[in-house]
Amino acid sequence: MIPNILSVLVFLPLLGALIILTIPNEHKNVIRSVAGITAFVTLIISVIVWNGFNRSTSGMQFAENYTWIDLGFVSFNYQLGVDGLSMPLLVLTTIVTFLGIIASVSIKERVKEYFVWMLILLTGMLGVFVALDMFLFFLFFELTLIPMFFIIGIWGGSQKEYAAFKFLLYTGLGSAVMLIAFFAMFYQGAVAEEATLNFLRLAEIYANPANAHIISDAFKAGLFITLFVAFAVKLPIFPFHTWLPDAHVQAPTPASMILAGVLLKMGAYGLLRVGFGILPDQAAKFAFLIAILGVVNIIYGALLALVQKDLKKLVAYSSISHMGIVLLGAASFTTQGMQGAIFQLVSHGFIAALLFFMVGAIYERTHTRMIEDLGGLSKTIPILAGFLLAAAMASVGLPGMSGFVSELLAFMGIFGASPEIIPAAKTIAVVAALGIILTAAYLLWAMQRTTFGQLHQSNAHLEDARPIEYIPMICLLGLTILIGVYPAILSDVINITVIDIVSKIGG
Repeated sequence: MIPNILSVLVFLPLLGALIILTIPNEHKNVIRSVAGITAFVTLIISVIVWNGFNRSTSGMQFAENYTWIDLGFVSFNYQLGVDGLSMPLLVLTTIVTFLGIIASVSIKERVKEYFVWMLILLTGMLGVFVALDMFLFFLFFELTLIPMFFIIGIWGGSQKEYAAFKFLLYTGLGSAVMLIAFFAMFYQGAVAEEATLNFLRLAEIYANPANAHIISDAFKAGLFITLFVAFAVKLPIFPFHTWLPDAHVQAPTPASMILAGVLLKMGAYGLLRVGFGILPDQAAKFAFLIAILGVVNIIYGALLALVQKDLKKLVAYSSISHMGIVLLGAASFTTQGMQGAIFQLVSHGFIAALLFFMVGAIYERTHTRMIEDLGGLSKTIPILAGFLLAAAMASVGLPGMSGFVSELLAFMGIFGASPEIIPAAKTIAVVAALGIILTAAYLLWAMQRTTFGQLHQSNAHLEDARPIEYIPMICLLGLTILIGVYPAILSDVINITVIDIVSKIGG
């Protein structure tokens, strides 16, 4: 095993970005090659970590711990580690980013700058999923904002500046709220027992009954609400979702793939790692509200998707709907529900990335995303239309694909939730299931209008899939099917950690 393999994994993309900075601007193919090789090697290292991961323990693995800044009263430590919650998201990140870099073949202007930002973004995302120190987590979390801001703002669509600033404003305010929550958590932990920024140690301090007179239930409740709001912006959860459709519509295709495939998962990961991990009892107390917000996300996102005329915006609103399933599963505090939440994070990552790639490939040929202008594509570009249809079926939750497994587990979890945690859980499950019907309605309607129907003359002579486009299409669809037919490949990694999370509140 590579020594300090998590550090190598996190900072290898940053090294690739520094190498690209030394390459002259006119050598675009060399720049693309360095970016692609860097992302691919990072992917290989993540697979090595996956293969070396011990499925029988819930503790942190491949841990690294070094004192970074010692101020006497507190130390800022460089602490990394992975468990069953972060391991799947780590591999998801490297896969989607590598395929996003392959999809960046359409980027023609300011190529050097673009790939530098992409690799810095990759370092930030990986760092979020392995950081165990609050300060380090916050630094990596913030590191993801700037690259995406520039990628949308420079290489986006006609309203790119508006979308980029809206993205930065919303997510920046969410980060500010998170920083306030982190400071309060640290301060109260220091008063009660020990000045530490380590997530795992803070969980022990906040769970210690001897500290109840200092860390009151009222303080914990306020802290959990603050954390929930901070991560709700990133997830996103209604009503903090309005930045997402604008960002997706204006972002270039690779950025949309990463935004939907990985960045949204950072919000859910933060909520599970920090909110549920450190304050499990408070999470259980607010489970009913979280479940209701999950239902609102599912139904509201689906209804908005149903009335969209822009295919890319439809897919963007579908992401809001599908993130509601994550909330629903996590709020159940059952093993099945929590499994479903994590499955949905990974499953949606692959499905959404594929959907956005297909929409981008079709837009590149037709120069329109309006559904009414995309009829009969199966007659002129049957391969691209076929993969688009397959991605839509995966999003609907067709049996044999990953979406079916994640939705089934999440709904089983909420249906079987304890009435003490979620009153009327079965009613909530039934109402949420309406979202699945709406999902089928808007996706099948969109597919009928685009892949089938009458062929528009302007689309009669389009080029079908190019050889390089097969790589992301086959990989993403293949992974979706693999998880759908062999879910144990993922459940074996997450099971012990899921049981540990649920057991903290006696689930």
